[in-house]
Amino acid sequence: MLNINNKDDIIRMKAYHRTSDMINLIEYFPEICPVRDLTIIENESDYRENFMFIKDLDNCRVDSLKDRDVLLGIEHAGKKDEFLSTLKKVKEKDPYGVLVLFNVNEDASERYNRYAGISIGVDVLDGIYIDAVGKGFDGREVSKGICTHERYYIPWFELRKCSVQNFKDYKIYQISDEDYKKTRVERMIFLKSIGLNEEVYSKMIPEVYEKIPGFIWENVVRDVIKLIEKQTEVLVAANILHFAISGHTEGKKFCAWQMYDKTRYCSKIKQPE
Repeated sequence: MLNINNKDDIIRMKAYHRTSDMINLIEYFPEICPVRDLTIIENESDYRENFMFIKDLDNCRVDSLKDRDVLLGIEHAGKKDEFLSTLKKVKEKDPYGVLVLFNVNEDASERYNRYAGISIGVDVLDGIYIDAVGKGFDGREVSKGICTHERYYIPWFELRKCSVQNFKDYKIYQISDEDYKKTRVERMIFLKSIGLNEEVYSKMIPEVYEKIPGFIWENVVRDVIKLIEKQTEVLVAANILHFAISGHTEGKKFCAWQMYDKTRYCSKIKQPE
């Protein structure tokens, strides 16, 4: 077991794709990161030997070493009773794959009960791109490039004057009604695949697209965009110039989960036709 509270473990934890992304966020933007007690479980024996510790951890992701491919295709609901079965799926795909467990300092909601999933792509001294999906979706769609419902671009020199009042002026794309319906169907297929109740989640995903509420964007502008601009000198000094911060909303607040760098993020995504 590796744990972020053990300083000797942190270097080894940074050898994994997604864990490194989460540590980046903790180190550079702790104000917006809800993740606590980040822990890596390496195999079933490790899981059982440390069960008394990890039984108090509520969230999970899967991960792989940076010199191996990113683990894809292992979808799960993130429930505690699925941790061991998820770990077994990981090992079937990659014998060196691991389970990443953690807590968050926000009350966790169901995956279909969120206002938005948001990815904030940053090119320091150039601009910020924001890709977002609406109600009933989460960060999965934007971080994996599955779909986007709304997109914004803010030039770097305008970050200081950006506000909730003028935020809509930076919108460069909104999904059409026809395309939204396709993403809704795909979302419901995914939620069904991870064992969630279709009768419940089908009611939580609007049949017609609803724009992301202003109070979500107010939170993003005030607590994330302004913070990124404030960190300009630190980011330039560390040569961290191209990255993305992604996550989803919990209640009326955006919760970031990861900060991934240029090796896993390509900014300036072309505006959809």
